[in-house]
Amino acid sequence: MIEDLIVEISAKTPLSHDQARKALAGALSLIAKHGEAGKVAELFAAAPGAQALAAEGASQPAKGGLFGGLMKAAGGASGAAMSDGMAMLQTLSRAGVDQDGLKAMLPVAAAWVRERAGGRDLLNETLASIPGVGGMLSRA
Repeated sequence: MIEDLIVEISAKTPLSHDQARKALAGALSLIAKHGEAGKVAELFAAAPGAQALAAEGASQPAKGGLFGGLMKAAGGASGAAMSDGMAMLQTLSRAGVDQDGLKAMLPVAAAWVRERAGGRDLLNETLASIPGVGGMLSRA
């Protein structure tokens, strides 16, 4: 269950349980919204509870600001993903989660998913499918 991953993230990173939950919810929400549908479905199948946590993340209020709004309007799919990512970072920052916390979380989450996906690097494959930002995130 996804709760096991939250516990593991909070044990292996500087993030508290609540911060790990919010960060993972935000990241999964971004993945659900912008990732390739087939890859997202495979990821969620490998991580029971991930879809519900993504919905929880989608309900977190996020505002991308003026620059984020301009990127969303002018940048097509990749601009929208970047704008939503910036808004997620602002929301998480208010919860005490910074980029270093997210960077610490990613390898823990990737290893956890890999164990449940038969050794397949499914999290990074799914991240790489996000237009504009996926390539940066998948190996961050």
